[in-house]
Amino acid sequence: MTTDAEKLVSKNPMVSSPNKMKLGVFALNAHGGTAISVAPEVHKADNWPRSAEIIRAADQAGFEAMIPIGRWRGFGGESNFGGTSFETYTWAAGVAAITDQIACITTSHVPTVHPLLAAKQAATIDHISNGRFGLNIICGWFGPEMRMFGGKMMDHDDRYDYADEWIEVIQKAWTEKGYFDYKTKNFNLEQAFSEPKPLNKPFLINAGGSPRGMRYCAQHCDSAFIILGSHEPQAVAAQIRKYKDLARNEFGRDLKVWCYSYVSVAESLAQAQKYVDRYVTEFGDDEACENIVKELGIQTGIMTPEQADNFRYHFKGGWAGFPLVGTPEMIADHLAMLSDAGMDGVCLSWLDYKAGIAQWNAEVMPLLERAGLRAPYASRSLSAAA
Repeated sequence: MTTDAEKLVSKNPMVSSPNKMKLGVFALNAHGGTAISVAPEVHKADNWPRSAEIIRAADQAGFEAMIPIGRWRGFGGESNFGGTSFETYTWAAGVAAITDQIACITTSHVPTVHPLLAAKQAATIDHISNGRFGLNIICGWFGPEMRMFGGKMMDHDDRYDYADEWIEVIQKAWTEKGYFDYKTKNFNLEQAFSEPKPLNKPFLINAGGSPRGMRYCAQHCDSAFIILGSHEPQAVAAQIRKYKDLARNEFGRDLKVWCYSYVSVAESLAQAQKYVDRYVTEFGDDEACENIVKELGIQTGIMTPEQADNFRYHFKGGWAGFPLVGTPEMIADHLAMLSDAGMDGVCLSWLDYKAGIAQWNAEVMPLLERAGLRAPYASRSLSAAA
C-alpha cells in the first residue's frame, strides 16, 4: 500500500525534485511583483495571457514552484504597489490547468478564508494539478486588509493560535473519512464533511520569522519561507540551522528552507547594478515603501541614516529579498553559497518577468547545471533542440 508520504514524493516537485537548489517564481500574481517601482516595464498583474506565458516558461524550464503573494489591496503611492492582483486559489487552479510538472501554490490569509472552504478548494486544485498543490499559510499582518473583511487585527501570538486551529481543521478535512466535529475557541464545526480528498498531502509553507512564527513553521509546515537577516555566508547558515534544528529537535520533522530574491543579470556587475539603480532610485515609489515599512512596524529610527537608506533601497528593489545582481557567473556563485549554507530553494522575481525568465533560462540555468546545483531538464532540452 502506498503511503501519503510516498505519494507526495511521486507528485510534488518541491519535494521530489533531485535538484540541490530548487527554483520558484514569486509574486507574479500581483502588480509590481516584488518591485516597488513605477518604471515603465514594471510587471502588470492584469493580463492572464501574459502571465500564462511566464508560467509556461517556468514549467518548461523545470522550475519547481509558482508561489503567489497574498494581497487584497495596495499600499498607496503612485504605484499603489500590489493593488491589482489575482486571487490566489483561483490563480493556482489556472496554473495547474496550463502546466505539466511545476508545483501550484496558493497563498492564503487564514482570517479571510474559512478552513473548510480552504480545504475544499485545495483538494480541487490538487486534483486539477494531479497532486502538485501546495499551501502557503499567512496569518494576516496588514491591518487594512483584515478590516476589509469586517474583522480586526489579532495580537501577534493570537494570530498563530488561530492558525493552529485553522490548519487542524484543514488536516481533518483532508484525512477524516465521513463526518467530524471540531470545537475550539475559534471554531464550532458540527458534522463537517469534505470530499474528495487531495491526491497527495499538500505541501505546507509559512513565512514566520518571530519565535512564535518559527515554531508554527517547525510544527506544521514542510518549508519555511524566510527573509535573510544577513547576506554573509556564516550568518545565512546560522539562520537556516535555527529553523531546521527547531523542527528536528522539537517535533522530529525535516523542515526545508526557502528564501526569495530579486534578479538583475547583465554582462557586468556595473550594468546589472545600474539597472536596479534605475528602477529603484529614478522610479522607486517612496510613498508606497514608507507605508509598508510603517505597517510592518519596522523601526528604521534605530538604524543609521545609511542603514535606513540601504534597507529602503532593497525593499523597493524586491521586498528586501536576497539580491541576485551581477553576471550569470556571479549569480551561479551566489546560489552556490546559499546552497552550501543549507538553503533548499530560492523563489525569483524580476522587474520584467517575461524578459527576465527568458534570460535566466538561457544564461544562468546552464551554469547551475555545470555547478551541480541542478540537473538538465528534459523538457527544456527538447525545446532548445527544436
